[in-house]
Amino acid sequence: MKKLWPIWASLTLPLLLIALDASPIATNLIFVVIGIPTLFCIWAGLGIWALVLAVLRGLRRQWSLAVASAILPLVVLAAGLRYLSFVHFCNDGGDVVYFMLERSSYLDQIRAAPPHEEPRLLVFNRGGMLWASRGYVYDESDEVVLDKRLQSASWRARADNTELTCGYYAQPFPGHFRFTQHWYLASFDC
Repeated sequence: MKKLWPIWASLTLPLLLIALDASPIATNLIFVVIGIPTLFCIWAGLGIWALVLAVLRGLRRQWSLAVASAILPLVVLAAGLRYLSFVHFCNDGGDVVYFMLERSSYLDQIRAAPPHEEPRLLVFNRGGMLWASRGYVYDESDEVVLDKRLQSASWRARADNTELTCGYYAQPFPGHFRFTQHWYLASFDC
């Protein structure tokens, strides 16, 4: 089992980043600027060591151990070539986990919102930097993902008092689940 550590290490960093992104540390500037790259560098160092082991085990004709050791360098290489996509994948995973943990409190806030004749639109900002933050949008009309030209005037009026006015990117939750209907992962430009 000890000799198969590269397989476990290939899974550990993505799961660790998802767990950290589900915690309050996710929006901390030091974590974003220093923590994530440091963790990735440690992972890359382990990948280099696993590559050396893969070569040595290959020379000794220990094929199954060589293949097991080669997995980590390949995963690190793939993540490194698509670094931003990898980090966004982990961020989205962490946002989904955080949402699952906080969903009941968000639903309480939605229920507490005064009823209107129009569909409800609420923004839940997790926080972030001065120039960008992440969070969730609850939009009963589902207009948040429409092109601006297709959004109704009443929706834009409801959005005027939220982070949606300073620019945003929203996407539906991964998968199609009843409990995430009308919910969107969002990045705000403020």
